[in-house]
Amino acid sequence: MVKDVEHLNYSVRLEQLGLMCLHTRRIRSNLIDTYKIINGILHNNVKAELFFDYDQSGGRGHSKKII
Repeated sequence: MVKDVEHLNYSVRLEQLGLMCLHTRRIRSNLIDTYKIINGILHNNVKAELFFDYDQSGGRGHSKKII
């Protein structure tokens, strides 16, 4: 435990320690995992098609737009 912060409330403690709240960390982790699945980076070769539907409209940009 970090000394001199136990008397502070959660949000002030996080701010002083330069940390993100649990909710933000979970969202960030989900976004990172989504990126890894879409780009085939995960070690266990998860198939992105099982999780996401891709935009097949043929519009401008990249081919990894999800719906």
